[in-house]
Amino acid sequence: MKFLKKLLSKKGQLSMEVGILVAAAVLVAIIAAYFYISNVKKATSKAGTQASAAAQQMTQRASSYVNSISKL
Repeated sequence: MKFLKKLLSKKGQLSMEVGILVAAAVLVAIIAAYFYISNVKKATSKAGTQASAAAQQMTQRASSYVNSISKL
């Protein structure tokens, strides 16, 4: 109960400690969101490049198999 009294002032307003805690939580959330968005952006570009490379490799293998069958 003492903790609750310490957090609230006599006028019912939040104390400065709670305000700083909320501001710190918001700042951490903003930083985490920035890194999440930047990582998602990098991952999408890497995924597109890797998908293109995989499709090209499958095309080359399929062509080599078709060529080997036609030589029979």
